[in-house]
Amino acid sequence: MQRGADNATHTIMFALALIATAALILMAILAVDALRSRAQRKSRMRPRSVPRRQPHLEDAIRSAFDGPTAKHGPMFASYAVWKRDQETRLELLAADPFGRLEEFTRCLIVRHLWRALERLATGSVVVVDNPPQRWSQSIDVAFHDQGIDPWRLPPIALAGAPQFAKE
Repeated sequence: MQRGADNATHTIMFALALIATAALILMAILAVDALRSRAQRKSRMRPRSVPRRQPHLEDAIRSAFDGPTAKHGPMFASYAVWKRDQETRLELLAADPFGRLEEFTRCLIVRHLWRALERLATGSVVVVDNPPQRWSQSIDVAFHDQGIDPWRLPPIALAGAPQFAKE
């Protein structure tokens, strides 16, 4: 009788050890999956690339400011051109005279600058200024001004500046 009880005890102990091993393996799999999903979430939050300042584009677009400045005075305290992946961004820091202009006139000026930069850069071009206003291709199509651009520019040539194919 003792022998049968030992076999039953060993069988039960073996089954419990098997269940415990399966539980440990399942917990390890779940832990690895949780770490993997957390790493993927962090990688999605990171920007695709670091924006880089484009001084040669800033120099090339400088002439686009001449027409509006001659008519309305100095309106922008500073500006910067940045590039990230296939997006080129013109950031404008407006001075007080720009804020005093009518909204339509501000839109004409920002659109004029956007068109000038669009001729220079490949990919999408975005202009951001203060007071907050964004200008992009979708906004340009919806803007009903009958094509008015009081400061039409001749084509801007970049002497010796690199053109952006796919980076």
